[in-house]
Amino acid sequence: MLQYTFESALTIHEIKALYGGAGLTGYLKDVAETARGIANSTLLTARDDGQLVGAIRGISDMHTVAFIQDLVVLPDYQHQGIGRELLAQFDDYFKQVARIVVVCDNAALRDFYAKAGFLAGQETQTTTFVRPRRLLEPRY
Repeated sequence: MLQYTFESALTIHEIKALYGGAGLTGYLKDVAETARGIANSTLLTARDDGQLVGAIRGISDMHTVAFIQDLVVLPDYQHQGIGRELLAQFDDYFKQVARIVVVCDNAALRDFYAKAGFLAGQETQTTTFVRPRRLLEPRY
C-alpha cells in the first residue's frame, strides 16, 4: 500500500536507489551534497510498504514563492498516479504561497506539469536564468 509522508531527509542508499533508478545520475556525482540539499528542502515521499518509490521536493519562503526542484518516480511505478498525487499534496501544502515555479528540461515532465495546470514560461512572459555552479573554481 502506498503511503505519502513529509520527511526531513533520505539516506544515501535511498537517494542512490531513487535517483539512480530514475536515471537522474547527476545527483549521484556527489551523493552527500545531494543529501544535504534534500535535508534543507521540503520533501514529500511515496513509499510502497516502506520502499521509497517517489518523491517531490522544493524550497519556499512560505509566502510568495515555492520552487519544485525534483519530482521523481521509479520507472516501475510511473503512470500509476503517484506523480499526480505527490504534486497534489505538495500543492496543497503550499496553498497559501502565491506561485509555485518549476524549471524542467524533460519533455515528459513538461507535459505532466502542463496537464496539471502549470503555465509554460512563454505563456506567463517569463524567462528563466540559471547561474551554473561556481564553487571551487580557480580565480587565476
